[in-house]
Amino acid sequence: MKKLITDSKKCTGCQACMIACTGEHYQIYSTENARVKIVKLEDKGADIPIVCKQCKNAPCIKACPVAALFKNEQTNATLLNEGECIGCGICAEACPFGAIVLDSNEYPLICDLCKGSPKCAEICPVNAIKFEDTNKLVEKKRNKLAERELTKNFKKWGITI
Repeated sequence: MKKLITDSKKCTGCQACMIACTGEHYQIYSTENARVKIVKLEDKGADIPIVCKQCKNAPCIKACPVAALFKNEQTNATLLNEGECIGCGICAEACPFGAIVLDSNEYPLICDLCKGSPKCAEICPVNAIKFEDTNKLVEKKRNKLAERELTKNFKKWGITI
């Protein structure tokens, strides 16, 4: 399964991801109504990309009183049935990551993964947002941990590599 993965250490705050998002969804190039947001922490000198984590047991879906949110079986994206949505905003309140924002009409803007090809990840010039297979990520982390453990043991045994 593929998910959007962010690396805030790499984010420069350029907002290209937000512009690509609105371009894809509204054919305008703006940061308004983007489904990905960059939070600027001026005092820390950091820019943090906020994206939908496409939670397995999505709190936003569970919280929706009219069942307007659902999972796309093919992309695993959380989608909105606009005809069912009453604009209550409970889904935004339920999101633990603050990834759901409301538009000017109080309807949720939720990442739909651009039908399986997220433009934010494609456009990011520094790879602060990537669309990756989570199984491969787990394997990379496992290998990194194993390598670190091996290096630590080699040092303990007096072996240099």
